[in-house]
Parts: sequence; structure tokens; C-alpha cells
Amino acid sequence: MAEMKALQRLEEIDREIVLVSHISGVLEWDQEAVPPMGTEERSRQQGWLERKLHDLVASDEMGMILATLGADDSHVDGAPSLDDRSKALVRLRYASWNRERKLEADFVQKFAETTGKAHHLWANARKADDFSLYQPILSEIVTLVREKAQRYGYVESPYDPLLDRFEPGTTTKDVSEVFGVMKADLQALIDELKGRPLADDSFLYLKYPEDKQALFGKEVLTAMGFDFNRGTTGISTHPFTTSIGSDDIRLTTRYTEPSITSPLFGTIHEGGHALYELGASNTVTRGTSLAGGTSLAMHESQSRLWENILGRSRPFWNRFFPRLKELFPVQLEGVDIDRFLAAINRVEPSFIRMDADEVTYGLHIILRFELECALLAGSLEVKDLPQAWNDAMVRLLGVRPKSAREGVLQDVHWSMGELGYFPTYALGNLYGAQINQTMRSQIDVDALLESGRLVEITHWLDANIYRHGSIYRPKQLLENVTGKPLDPRWFSKYLSAKYL
Repeated sequence: MAEMKALQRLEEIDREIVLVSHISGVLEWDQEAVPPMGTEERSRQQGWLERKLHDLVASDEMGMILATLGADDSHVDGAPSLDDRSKALVRLRYASWNRERKLEADFVQKFAETTGKAHHLWANARKADDFSLYQPILSEIVTLVREKAQRYGYVESPYDPLLDRFEPGTTTKDVSEVFGVMKADLQALIDELKGRPLADDSFLYLKYPEDKQALFGKEVLTAMGFDFNRGTTGISTHPFTTSIGSDDIRLTTRYTEPSITSPLFGTIHEGGHALYELGASNTVTRGTSLAGGTSLAMHESQSRLWENILGRSRPFWNRFFPRLKELFPVQLEGVDIDRFLAAINRVEPSFIRMDADEVTYGLHIILRFELECALLAGSLEVKDLPQAWNDAMVRLLGVRPKSAREGVLQDVHWSMGELGYFPTYALGNLYGAQINQTMRSQIDVDALLESGRLVEITHWLDANIYRHGSIYRPKQLLENVTGKPLDPRWFSKYLSAKYL
């Protein structure tokens, strides 16, 4: 009886935590999608909400409930008698409680207020192409993140507890080993592609009216199965997807980049995230912490699966290219599907991560991972970031940014205090390639793409990944789906088959 009452109370508190998180999500959406007016007050609002969340997550009552359910460092899932859903809820709440109880509420509020101010300063610095406008607040954030890592505690690396927030069960050592294999494979592939003539992609940089781009994006999202009765789209400086309700999943894109490919594939990318969130919120998980992706790498596996493996394939464009030409007859005059495919799959080292091709993309992530580890270790200071960034770009990609906007100012994540986040992007590529291999052994993916039946692909992904939400750990879910642990070679095999 005590266990049953404890579970009931745990779910009550968990639902309140999710409710506050969704309220916070409204403010974040507004901050990104609507020009900010009251930055100071907005940061205080976010700070108050984060303090409220902290009080719920790290309370003494939460600790007693989890103890009653048998959760401790050796039994993070709680008592063996619990079912999978209950174990998952105990595991998620124990991880949060055990982490957040090490932070005082004042620290949590200060962190939220600082990052709330930082977003506006980052956006202004990026627009002005002036790192000095961003450096002071970023220095504050890095200091706070270092303190947070110390408070969380770690054995080997201060990066470990930060990474674990985004990719539970993965360590800095794990990432270093996987990235070592991936870096060697990517650089070998790039070397093989050197000397080949680059596809002409000049037509992608013409003027494409935004309203027609948005219309096409909406048509693709609809074909993918995005339910506009349960979500919407918007425009922001940095594309993102957020859940601010079980039936309110929102995604954005941006139209400020010179090429049509950024908003086009940005929309497909965020659509992959949104489909995961829609599927994860179902009758079993709705309104709880289980109603979301099990990790950011698994989330990224879905967005980059849709964006690149499916969205840049010939079968996909056999279906959608005629419609694109219909909307943009002047811009695509004389462009056939072969020329279009060559252009959107052009491999060339570039400055902007979000616009990078799928071969060089992983090197952008490795760069950020290395810089973050150095920042956390104290061997790199914020004032030296621009130079360190540019030097790493030359070392890894062979190009040097001409401006801060092309380099250190391009990403929003550090303004949010999210050090430890970036590795999940590259891990997502690896997860996605492995899942793609299994999916293609069970359904005819190319035939479904070519016939426009994308929703049947979504149904397979929903049955195998989305509907489970966060019930299973990411590594366990990957093995459940593919029958194998993570193997970075699947991604290398996919790239080699496509580009060689």
C-alpha cells in the first residue's frame, strides 16, 4: 500500500513539474519567435519558474517518495516489483532529484536569470558581428556552469555530469572514443572526395519568396504526418522545436540565410523533432516526464534521419521536386532533378554548422566538444574563444571564418548555459544511420518516399521509437530497435555508399 501511495504522489508531483515546464516553454517560445521587449522582466520570470521547478524536483518530499520506492544510487529504477513505466518515472525523477538537490534555489534562479539575459545579448552580438558584446555574459555563464559541474560532482571529467543531463548513461570518455572513430572516417572520406568537381549550386542562392517557401515546408510537414491540430510553426533566429503542451508542439525555421536549403531542410529537421514529441505524448505517457524523447541524441537521430537520409534522397525528390519547380519556375528554370540532387548533396567544408553537408557536419560538432571540454577544464578562457574556434576550424575543416558571425557567434546554445549538449547532434547521426538500416530491412522506405506515403515511415518510427517516450534509456532503446549496441561504422557505411 505504501508503494502504491508513493507512486501516486510521485506522478502528481511529476505532472506539476511538467506543467511548470510547459509554462516556461511558452516564455521561451515567445523569446525566440517574437521580438523581445522586456528582456529584464522576462529573465526574472524565467528565474522564478526555474526556482519553482527546482523546489518541486529537489524537495525533501521527493526524496522520501523515491526512498519508499526503493530508489538509490545502486537501484535508480526503484524496486524490482515496479512495471516498466513506473521504473522509468522513478529513474527520471531520481536522476533529477539526485542532481538538483546539490544546487541551492538561489543558484538555480541566478543561472536562469543570467541565461535569460544572455539570449538577447547573443542575438544582438550575432547581428552586429561583435563578440565583445557577448563575451562578458558568456564568461559569467561559463563560470556558473563550472560551478554547477563541481556541485553535481564527478569522478573523471567535469564534462560528465553536464553531458549526462542530455544523454543519460554516456560519458565524456564514451564520446571521445566514438568521435575518434568518426573523425578518422570523415576525414578519410573528405580526402577521397577532394579533387572532384563541385556541383553547381548557384541556383539555390537566388531570391525565393518566403511565403512560397513556407507553403512548401507546410506541405512536406503534412506529408510527414505532422498534425497541425496539435502544433504550429513559426520563425526564429535559431530554429528549434518545443513542447508547451501535450497537444501543442511548436517548431520554427528562419529565412535569413542566403540559400533556400537552410529553411527547407531546417523545416524538415525540426519536423523530425516534432513528430517524436507528438508520438511520445500518448495515452501511456501524456502529461508526465515520460512524454518526450528519451535523450537528445535519440531526438537528433530522428531530425537528421528525416533531414538528410530521407530528405536529401532521390526517392524523396522524385516525389517533391515537381512541386518545388511549380512554386519556383523562374529560380529552377533549366534545373533537372539530377542537378538539384547534386547541389543539395554538395560536399564542401563550410563555416556554418546548420548549413553543413552531412559529411563535414560531424567535424563541426567535434570542434565544439573539444572547446567545451577545454572551457570546463579551465585550459581555455572565454576571451580566447574566437581565436581557438578559428584555429580549430582550420585544423578540422581547412577553412578559417572571416567573421565572428561565421564562427564563434553562430550557435545559441552557450547563451542558454547548455554546455554538454553539442555531442548529441553527432551521436544522433550515428543513431539515425543504424536505425535507418534496420527500418529498411523491414519496410520499403524508397517506395514509400517516391509515392508520397511518408506517413507510413512515421508510423514505423512511432511504433518502434516515438510511442515509448522516455520509458527506455537511449542505449537500451537503440538496441531494442536495431538488435545491436551503437556502432559508428553504420554511419560511415551510409556516407561511403552515397558519396563514393
